[in-house]
Amino acid sequence: MRLFHLLAIAGAIILSGTGIAAAAIVENFRLGGWNGSAFTEDDSGRFSTCVASATYKSGITLYVQVDTSYSWAIGFSAPHWDMEVGSDIPLQYRIDRGGWQSGVAKATSKDLARMQMPQGGYIITRFRRGRTLYVYDGTYNYEFRLTGTSRLMARLAKCVEQNIARYGAAPGTGNTAAAAPSSGLGQKPVAQGSAPTNTVSDPQLAVEATQALFNFMGSAGLSGLKLIPDGQREEDLNGLHAVAANDARTVVAHIFSPGSYQSEEELMSLVVADSQKSCTDGSFSSGTERLTESGKDLYTSYANCEAGDFQLIERVAIVKRNSGGIFVYGVADTYVGEGGGAPVSPPELTDPDFYAAAAEAAN
Repeated sequence: MRLFHLLAIAGAIILSGTGIAAAAIVENFRLGGWNGSAFTEDDSGRFSTCVASATYKSGITLYVQVDTSYSWAIGFSAPHWDMEVGSDIPLQYRIDRGGWQSGVAKATSKDLARMQMPQGGYIITRFRRGRTLYVYDGTYNYEFRLTGTSRLMARLAKCVEQNIARYGAAPGTGNTAAAAPSSGLGQKPVAQGSAPTNTVSDPQLAVEATQALFNFMGSAGLSGLKLIPDGQREEDLNGLHAVAANDARTVVAHIFSPGSYQSEEELMSLVVADSQKSCTDGSFSSGTERLTESGKDLYTSYANCEAGDFQLIERVAIVKRNSGGIFVYGVADTYVGEGGGAPVSPPELTDPDFYAAAAEAAN
């Protein structure tokens, strides 16, 4: 199709800066308003990158690229732009009401600029869960609605994983062992380069978080939950360090290493905002609180979504980790009345029990 042909040209420029001769398309996909492609190198035949694009009413197209190391970049193009190829373009950008960030885009053609995005969980989480990306180039302000970006990043990660398996990774483009982006409570960052530091591929973090999850459930008296391996969960839970669930309750534990998050406040605001964003057809309420439990400082939140005979209550606790960073514990309880089908109701978990369990599990 013509649309995919145009995407192929732009995608090849994004990944190489040399034009379409440097790459071949091996997969096309659509997801909402996004159109994506996977590329292999012509000379080696190995997979190199996945790129997706969305064009806005302004005439500007936004591109998102994920390579074989799961590093990511964004690009901007417009047919009326006339940039000097190879020039650097200083940019300021932010997502929603987050702080302004500095970046440098490089003009890979006269009408397209590419900007590598930073390592760490803050920006990728904002991008997936945010509503609007604001960009300022020193003269003009640009706005991009971030519709479907959570599903998009998960789809790009799948694109990378599948095509590495099919074609192998292009020489020098990444580490096939790096962890893919994921979505959900306790969002983990995207690994860049060859040393992911806060991902499920780190066995020590996964083991530590799993033990903390068992400690949490034991202290809270939670039973009847099954540990769900990564890749066998609902999409929004893939990538978390430890998840246990049944039909009525989901419990998670995730570790953020030092330097992998902006602040506890930013993380919590993203969690609550995501809950509100998901409550599209019901009434929503939420709140946050700082408290001390058993000598531990906890930063907690709750979110309540009610729609007819359906209710979802989500509670989160952030606790300092002794070796640095933080634990994030979450419990999501689903209640369904008779009017919504088979009744569902998890055993009661009071707030005091939840707080005590989070404090105890972090020891």
